[in-house]
Amino acid sequence: MNATNAKTTWRRDMRQMRDQEGPVSDPPQLHALTDSSIWINAEIVASYCPTGSEQTPSHIEAAAFRLGKAVVYPRVLGAGKMVFKTPVPRDTFEVGHYGIAEPPATAKTLDISAIDLFLIPLLACDQYGTRLGYGGGYYDRLLEAASGFRCGLGFDFQKVTDLPREQHDVRMQGFLSESGFEIF
Repeated sequence: MNATNAKTTWRRDMRQMRDQEGPVSDPPQLHALTDSSIWINAEIVASYCPTGSEQTPSHIEAAAFRLGKAVVYPRVLGAGKMVFKTPVPRDTFEVGHYGIAEPPATAKTLDISAIDLFLIPLLACDQYGTRLGYGGGYYDRLLEAASGFRCGLGFDFQKVTDLPREQHDVRMQGFLSESGFEIF
């Protein structure tokens, strides 16, 4: 089975598992991240609006706001194209592509190099930092040009031994779950 077909199977299985297990799992272990130098030195944190049974970054966002860090969110521009928008109030968000809340189109686009820490949703992540996303390549394309720390955010059961990897896949540098923060 080639990597593309293997990923399709993994996506189906991990989505089913997350839909069953995620709602009964704990939130990410906040202090494991916030005690790290990665967090302490981050001024701009890229987050996301969770959909379905994704791990929620709300506790992390709240901690960032308390410390005066800027929290930015993605906006999909079209097939495979995504940008991050400067901070705007959440009550101005619109329902965008795939039914996900995102900043309004009128919000200023932030240069990707300004983001210090990316919190990234996923279906699975392996011990090497390989991330299994949803198959659109939005994060892979965006992160190719980013220098900020790439942290997958998920549940313990989403951390697996080994995932199929393709050349275009951008690896995570860390994984945060209810058990803690792991750096690869």
